[in-house]
Amino acid sequence: MSEKLVAQLKSFDSKRAIKAKRKTGLIPVNLYGPGIENSHSYYMNEIDLNRAIKSGKKIHEITSEIGDFNVVMKEVQRHPVSWKLVHVDLLSLAQGMKVTVTVPVRYEGVPFGVKNMGGVFIINSRDIRIEALAEHIPNEIIVDVEQLKLKDTIHASDIVRENIKVVSPGGMLLSRVGITRAAVSAGAEVAEVAPVAAAPAAAQPKAAPGAGGASKSAPAAVAKPAPPAATVKPSAKPARK
Repeated sequence: MSEKLVAQLKSFDSKRAIKAKRKTGLIPVNLYGPGIENSHSYYMNEIDLNRAIKSGKKIHEITSEIGDFNVVMKEVQRHPVSWKLVHVDLLSLAQGMKVTVTVPVRYEGVPFGVKNMGGVFIINSRDIRIEALAEHIPNEIIVDVEQLKLKDTIHASDIVRENIKVVSPGGMLLSRVGITRAAVSAGAEVAEVAPVAAAPAAAQPKAAPGAGGASKSAPAAVAKPAPPAATVKPSAKPARK
């Protein structure tokens, strides 16, 4: 649990007075929820609020003149240019009460498809909305990505944790392993080499090296026609008896 945040009771100030308070480092906050009859308005120290937000913790303790409460930050408003805090809504928590909050997602490990297949790991979302009892709300959700190969993806529906219900759309893409040009070219080379390796090499005679070490192939021998058979001529004189 984080350190207690101190809430100072806020009077019904004008907009000009609230703006002046912001310049002194006091941010207006609203506190509501179980155990609180009506919404209460307070001022809280900007430095303490920023420290609590950056801590990553979801449940915080505050102390006020009406008591101490465990709260979650339901809404944090910032200035669009300076990004300074403008207003914060705090929801008090009761035992056994389920709340819906946004928690960060931390990806752990190097995907197989990046390490061994030339892919690239692409993160589409770093947070996810969940519903859980106050005591079961995690500070973050850790996702192991070691086994991801090329084209593998992680969606919100793939996040399953005990005592937690994911309320983000199931088809929401959290991360994936994309294909790079290097991975595509490597696959093409393998496809080209495989058929050549499978085919048997045709045996060809090696030509004897010629003069100067250069090898030239000898011309194929041409078969000559066989000479005609000899004709036996009869003797001019008759054989003596």
